[in-house]
Amino acid sequence: MRTLAELKRLTSPLATQTAIRFFVAAFAILLLSTEPSLAQDFSGVTTFLDKIVSTITGPIGVAVSAIAVIAVGFSFMTGRMDWTYAVAVILGIAIVFGGASFVEGLSAS
Repeated sequence: MRTLAELKRLTSPLATQTAIRFFVAAFAILLLSTEPSLAQDFSGVTTFLDKIVSTITGPIGVAVSAIAVIAVGFSFMTGRMDWTYAVAVILGIAIVFGGASFVEGLSAS
């Protein structure tokens, strides 16, 4: 247990000024010794997302789109085609393959 004299010494103006000077010096050292954060490096995320876009718009996307158009063609050939489904497939393919170019055009400055 601390005595009353020790507590008065800790709360004296001199001790308070010393503590303030210590914290200001510590803060200045902290600011001067900082380095850029590695959390701002998004190259891994960017690479991952670019691979997803290239997969969807690449040969795999072309094959899936061809299968969808073939399915619409078979349904037309058998007389069971729903025009809403056919238009949705065509618009979906257009959006998938035109989406990357559209967004790239919007973001270009």
